[in-house]
Amino acid sequence: MAFLYGFQEAWLRSPALTSLSTSHLLGLALIAYILGYIIDPLGNRWYRLFRKNMPKFGLSEKAAIALQKNHPEIVINPRAMSWYVLLAYIKRHNLPMAQEIERFNVTHIMLRGISFSFLSLAIVCCIKIFTAASAWPQALLSVASMAGAYILMQEAIKFRLWFYQSIYQSVLALSLKPEQLPVALKRKVPS
Repeated sequence: MAFLYGFQEAWLRSPALTSLSTSHLLGLALIAYILGYIIDPLGNRWYRLFRKNMPKFGLSEKAAIALQKNHPEIVINPRAMSWYVLLAYIKRHNLPMAQEIERFNVTHIMLRGISFSFLSLAIVCCIKIFTAASAWPQALLSVASMAGAYILMQEAIKFRLWFYQSIYQSVLALSLKPEQLPVALKRKVPS
């Protein structure tokens, strides 16, 4: 908490930032939006490099296969209906459940962006190796950034897989009737 307060005092209240007009801030926001729009396709290409060993249909199919492997009595055909239609079904019948599922997707997007940022830092550090007086710190930071980018992308893929698995599991849970559940009470519970 003290760090955030110090950050607020040191940076957010600095004269350089507080003297900016609303039009300057809107201009900076517009530039940030345009840069994000330009850089996003590069981030998607970075993400696609890690999806090469996935099934042809993608992570959605992998999640369905994993669920069927654990529960052979369940038949799932991920090609019959898109995952976003299933997510819309969940939203219609249980909005809090859908919001919990969306957290996996949001975390995936965040980790994917941070991973690409680490990749960008690694590239910048590689370039700095040739221009810096001392190349060792730059080389070490470059290797650490590349390792961080790889680890974060693996985590992003894991969250994306959990997102799809949650969709299939939730649709299954919503479609079950109480008598289909493998749980039963031995005696009647008084109301």
